[in-house]
Amino acid sequence: MMGYVNRTQAISDGSWDTLRLLLYFEIVLILLNVVTICFWFSVILTARNMHPNVRLINSFYYGQYLIQLSFWVIQPIFIISEALNDSNKFSNELFTLCSYVRIIGIYYAFCALPALVIERSFATFLLEDYEKKSNLSIGCFTVIIQLLTAGTVGYHFNRAKSTVEHTVAAIIANFLAVCLNKINERVNYKYYYELDRVSYSLSERFQITENIKAAKMFEKIVLSIGFFNIIVNTCLIIDNYEIPLFYKNIASIACDYSILTYGLIVPVVYYNNTDSWKKRVGVMMRGCFKPKVGPLKDTFGHDMTSHGAREETTKYFEMLKKQWK
Repeated sequence: MMGYVNRTQAISDGSWDTLRLLLYFEIVLILLNVVTICFWFSVILTARNMHPNVRLINSFYYGQYLIQLSFWVIQPIFIISEALNDSNKFSNELFTLCSYVRIIGIYYAFCALPALVIERSFATFLLEDYEKKSNLSIGCFTVIIQLLTAGTVGYHFNRAKSTVEHTVAAIIANFLAVCLNKINERVNYKYYYELDRVSYSLSERFQITENIKAAKMFEKIVLSIGFFNIIVNTCLIIDNYEIPLFYKNIASIACDYSILTYGLIVPVVYYNNTDSWKKRVGVMMRGCFKPKVGPLKDTFGHDMTSHGAREETTKYFEMLKKQWK
């Protein structure tokens, strides 16, 4: 079960004080993730020059993560407050619901890279008009497949006798996505080297460049989160074997911390490789830190807002006329 730590066992083996401290810090990390994901979610919704399908896939990814975090924060609070019956970990319905939501969210996240790579595959092989048209049906279909896959796997995960096949399937799907991404990159480089011989339109040239950038970005994401992915998958597999509860508790905490770190790193990598995000964040930062300048006022508090040259001249002569009367 996702997020479950056997408190009774931890007390008996003397690890509860350490685990409790880690659970407190986990709550802090969850709240930090909520803040950062809200920020990146707003960037996605407002950033320009982003294809509608990319925006749609990313919006659902970050949206589901926010939902996952809102349920997740309940679990460590329940464990610390001794609200769970360790003799039957499914007895608390709310805790179980949180676990279901989390595992569905995790498998939705596991589908994120394949979804984005598939979207870029359409952008590669529909090069002629992909940028000109929204092709929103592609994005919607991709998101629906993600939701159905994550929902089905997540529902079955907590009650399954063995979850090894679920985890292995996710690993295979992401491995295939990496391979497909490499194919996309090579195809787009082929297009790129043909620019001198083939008359591509401006939109096609732009699409080729964007596809190459996306392929390189996905490679960086895989490299940056590879270690945490290994930890998460290992922890999910460990839960299937009869090992001391002490190690299962450690695996549960390690899995949670890896996912939270994953959630902090991925948006930063995406930001560093996406021009539209950089521009939008720059605008948001300038808006936050730009000093507000109020209208100029004289000694008596009257408005001294400057006017145009013509208005200033007119006002000057009106004042002279008043003095001559």
